[in-house]
Amino acid sequence: MQRPPEPYDLAWYTRRRVLAATVGIGAAAALGGCHASASSSDALQVDFGRTAFFPLVKSKIGVGRALDSDKILDSLRYLDEIRPALYDGELRFPDTDWDSMKPYPIEVRDGQVQVRRNSFLATVQSELLRRRIEVMYQLEGAPKQWEDAAKAKAPRKFPRPTDLRAAADAMGTWAKLYDGHPVSWCMWNEPSHNLTGSPDLASIRQMVDIYEAYAGAIGPKGLFGMASFVPVDAHPRRQLGGRSYLETAVDALRKRRRSDPDLPFDYLTMNNYGEDLSDFADGARNALGGDFNTVPLIQAQFGVFRPGEWEKKGGTALEAARSMAALEKALRIPDLQTFTFSGWLPHMIAFKGGTALRTPLFNALKLYARMPDRRTPVRGGLPDGVGAMASGDEHRSSVLVWNESGESRTIQLELADVPPADGGRTELKVYHIDQRHGSPLEHSGSDFGPSETVRLRGHSRKLSKTVTVAGPGLVYVEVGAVSQHPVLDRDGLSATLVRKHTYADRVTGPKGTTTVRGNAYGCYDAVRAIAYLGAEGDEGTGLCGAEYRDLPQTLDTDVRAELPDHQPASSEALFGIRVDYVLGHGVAKSVLWHGDILDRRRTKPLPWGRRGATADELVHARELDRARVGHARLALALGAHAPSGWARSGARAIISFWMDSTGPGSQARFLLG
Repeated sequence: MQRPPEPYDLAWYTRRRVLAATVGIGAAAALGGCHASASSSDALQVDFGRTAFFPLVKSKIGVGRALDSDKILDSLRYLDEIRPALYDGELRFPDTDWDSMKPYPIEVRDGQVQVRRNSFLATVQSELLRRRIEVMYQLEGAPKQWEDAAKAKAPRKFPRPTDLRAAADAMGTWAKLYDGHPVSWCMWNEPSHNLTGSPDLASIRQMVDIYEAYAGAIGPKGLFGMASFVPVDAHPRRQLGGRSYLETAVDALRKRRRSDPDLPFDYLTMNNYGEDLSDFADGARNALGGDFNTVPLIQAQFGVFRPGEWEKKGGTALEAARSMAALEKALRIPDLQTFTFSGWLPHMIAFKGGTALRTPLFNALKLYARMPDRRTPVRGGLPDGVGAMASGDEHRSSVLVWNESGESRTIQLELADVPPADGGRTELKVYHIDQRHGSPLEHSGSDFGPSETVRLRGHSRKLSKTVTVAGPGLVYVEVGAVSQHPVLDRDGLSATLVRKHTYADRVTGPKGTTTVRGNAYGCYDAVRAIAYLGAEGDEGTGLCGAEYRDLPQTLDTDVRAELPDHQPASSEALFGIRVDYVLGHGVAKSVLWHGDILDRRRTKPLPWGRRGATADELVHARELDRARVGHARLALALGAHAPSGWARSGARAIISFWMDSTGPGSQARFLLG
């Protein structure tokens, strides 16, 4: 696989399984192959020719596991089958018996700190880099030389280091060994149960002290974020004056950043198990308020069972079905940028002897990764415990149905506007995941593949298919060409990514509750150079961007969008692409390519680059007009509008994609290159 050009940046490795798009109603010729079931049939209607509003930003899927076992190295090859965006690894510095800590990376001799690599982390880094998978290290505790061993137990597993400055400097020296690698650092000393074990201001001050010291010493080239608390506590605390622990901690960080504006705060994680994430996301959003809109939420660790039972119930069809139900809910949170399933071992890969068994959750994620990026609404009644999601585009249509109950269900799928047969190469495939299919820990069989493959011929755009979903279990139905998918399997730009930019349009109401205006979203897939934007309400800013260097003189862009027929009424209305040209001394000029949705009375500035509400130069690109943008191709003449000396200084620019208050249900996808 081609290696990314220098400098390495986390965003270059972003790999999202995006869903956002199409559906309706249908009926037609039966294909046969129906499964018998004692239960009655429920009908699902899916029209792949229609678009449904569905936030995309959460579709960056990751897997995670504490880096405590050398079996992780043996498992990395199986990441190729899922193609996750991110690997989230815990590095627990007090635990010297972990394989990732052998030999221990930090030593102090004669008062001098010495750091060294070990083969475990070197292998993890190189294997993830080769696969373009981002790694996020959650740093726990302090180096053993500054760990108070007497206090390092529950509820204070990671107490304040005995010498914070020395511990931070040692961590910074060690972390700089990985400056040339795609690393997202996350400080994870959770005060609610790891510093003082009680909800008081002292533990919050310790949390922020450690965060500031570690961030300053590491000086990340990539991203640096804060891990929230287990659980994300959104409940008011009497000891904190009626504020939640998370709100109080973010307030303390907010105050610290006033005196140190360069203190990075690139994301906020949530680490929770067995819960609907909505309440946790609401609590985190309320803590961030409207002044941290460039800080996305990341679900860094998730498992569908509560701690204590999660360890015992892994590797089952029930876990896979519940996980897909939880993922579907998480996908609706507009400012949740990453969703990570914990337990790569053994919940997805279970080693039995020398054999790596792929569990139902592994297989479910493998199928989910095949779904196109345009989400399709599903219509029809479903019994309790059964859910579905669908997506489709001009190349592939797919439906995923899960059943959390203990009773099998027969589902009648009525599919309309499926992709036409492509020279006799279009196939329908059906996959089953249940106790006897793709679940080796519940049944002896470990093979997994389509239970049915039908070659489609003719020109019919409607299909009827009956499937039985075991209880518990999943069924995945896909219609598409045999060849690779031109969007899911495309490469990114040849230009070098410097940094990715994100934005969440959060606003705080009079009662202190923060929401995302218009459920707007924006996310950038830097692996394939794709921007996704949307706004559900009349108003709301869908915005994302990325900075590149070594850009071409002309940059081709493929645009697909759904926009309302009428002119938006908001004075903030804008649909377009903005380029901020960077010279050696900073951003020198901004140019906005826009369609016929542009209100020059705009006041809302871009939160990076030149920060203007429009741009220094406006270019009307008719390809972005509402009448043409259903599917359009636009060539951005970067060189023709660049300031003098831009190409000689590295051809560097921030490219931002903007869909602001364009009308209810607006969505767009931009493919660069």
